[in-house]
Amino acid sequence: MAAILGHVRDLWAEGGVVMPSLFVTAFVLWVTLGDRLLRLRRGVRGPLRTLVRDRLASGAEDPGAGLVGEAVSRGVRLWREHDGPVPLPRLEEAFGDLRDALRRGTMLAKCLVAMSPLLGLLGTVTGLIETFGSLGASATSAASEGIAGGIVEALYATQMGLAIAVPGLLMGGVLNHREERLALELDQLEELLGGALQNQRPPQREAA
Repeated sequence: MAAILGHVRDLWAEGGVVMPSLFVTAFVLWVTLGDRLLRLRRGVRGPLRTLVRDRLASGAEDPGAGLVGEAVSRGVRLWREHDGPVPLPRLEEAFGDLRDALRRGTMLAKCLVAMSPLLGLLGTVTGLIETFGSLGASATSAASEGIAGGIVEALYATQMGLAIAVPGLLMGGVLNHREERLALELDQLEELLGGALQNQRPPQREAA
């Protein structure tokens, strides 16, 4: 742990002018990915048809956990209100904010992943500029220090840019796949509630 913290301090101190921007980019990227990870939860297990029928039979009104659980709860509530299949516009309205939640943060994460290696490249260029500028120094020792400092700055910036982009790209791909799967389940749920369950009726309560 101490070695990692020491390396982070070295990155900050010797990474050049772009290093603060890279640290901010890394922070915002992982906050965004973490938020998407928490939001893109199915929340319930089992086939959608079974979940809907069980909720209709139980008469439960409590909201389900996760995105699909919440969608099932809303859909069952609408089914009971209509005493049967729910019109598609009502379903689209009910699930609209859930679909927005699926996409929230996607574009920002993609932009940050694409931007981090470019910031690293900018740091590389500034480091090389410092290196070549030091070649013209009159004092040999000063030139050697400037060359070494410029090379370190260039390499650190490149390393930091790639260290942000590669894990962010992998995590973003996993979350995008999960987003597509949940969006497909919302489509299937709309199909079920719109007519595929038309033979399923809310259970009739026995007369007291």
